[in-house]
Amino acid sequence: MILLGYRDHNVHELVCHEIAKRAGYYDRLGIEVEAVPGSDHPEAPLSAGLGGSLVEALRGQRRWKVALVHTLHPLFWMWTRNAGTGPTGPTVLAGYPEGSIVGAFTQKALKAHWSAEEPPSVLHFPAGSTGDRRRLEALTSGVADAAVLGSAFAPTALSRLGLTDSLFFGVALKFPTAGVAVDVARTSVDHPSVQKIVAAQTAAIAKVRSRDPAALEAVASLLHDSSRADAQRLLADYLSPQYGPDPRDVHAVGADALEWLAGALNTSGHAAADFYEAVR
Repeated sequence: MILLGYRDHNVHELVCHEIAKRAGYYDRLGIEVEAVPGSDHPEAPLSAGLGGSLVEALRGQRRWKVALVHTLHPLFWMWTRNAGTGPTGPTVLAGYPEGSIVGAFTQKALKAHWSAEEPPSVLHFPAGSTGDRRRLEALTSGVADAAVLGSAFAPTALSRLGLTDSLFFGVALKFPTAGVAVDVARTSVDHPSVQKIVAAQTAAIAKVRSRDPAALEAVASLLHDSSRADAQRLLADYLSPQYGPDPRDVHAVGADALEWLAGALNTSGHAAADFYEAVR
């Protein structure tokens, strides 16, 4: 059994793993792969969340290298109540933990897209689906006037609650954010089992791009409080057009991502200089 650690149990990180299971790709290659919470299983040699893995690599906590990138478009949104927050942006934001990759994305997006002289007050909630529910509750209850949410909820389902999609991070910035990262202290990027997982999930990406029924079933299984129609829209509008990047784009975007995140975290990029080099 090979453990694939996820940082957030949502569509973004797990759709290709779920397709590979449902379509029998893992079985045909003779491997067993189980997705587990990475924070509860530090022994997991693989990670589905590339942004969090890069944070750990830059801080010298784990020796991650990327074997596969699913997308360069982070599936996170900033949602607001009613018509949005205006040109100055939100005043109270329900966000992710300080020092997290999504927290860094949020600060970059705020600086680039709103003109307020003072940054908003940020309420920090846990990462993951539990945190998404708490961020959503803070927004709908009026405690916050904006919230950053991941792909645990379909955008169309949130729109029915009267919320406004004020910013899609996947348009605002590019960053290799989901795929397969390998802890090279535990195994090798070139290990046969790792390469089989890469092959299985690469085949799964093709299912996403073609909007195959197996991809729709996988998306629907990972969403909360959403209908099959919501899953279909998420697949058609956000996943299918943006999954399966060219390796050359991964290297170019990855180099920029590494430089930016090292600066945002006040770390040296040398600790993770080879983070994306194995992608091919």
